Amino acid sequence: MSVTLAKNAGFCFGVSRAVETVEKEATEGKTVVTLGPIIHNRHVVGKFESLGVGVIETPEEAPAGATVIIRSHGVPKKIYEMI
Repeated sequence: MSVTLAKNAGFCFGVSRAVETVEKEATEGKTVVTLGPIIHNRHVVGKFESLGVGVIETPEEAPAGATVIIRSHGVPKKIYEMI
């Protein structure tokens, strides 16, 4: 079997933006939670957990005053209507 490694690899625009947003908010010392895992990558989610970023499943779970970041894959319209 032959494995070819691409010269460039990375995230799509939406995932990059979501990851950069979480990094920025978390390093500014804010209480940050993501509505669902920010991306489907346990290593990235684990990194954010080590920075204190939590994962919630519903907006009601967010601690008072927390910054809630919507996952890169989006959420249903009803969630936007709640917030």
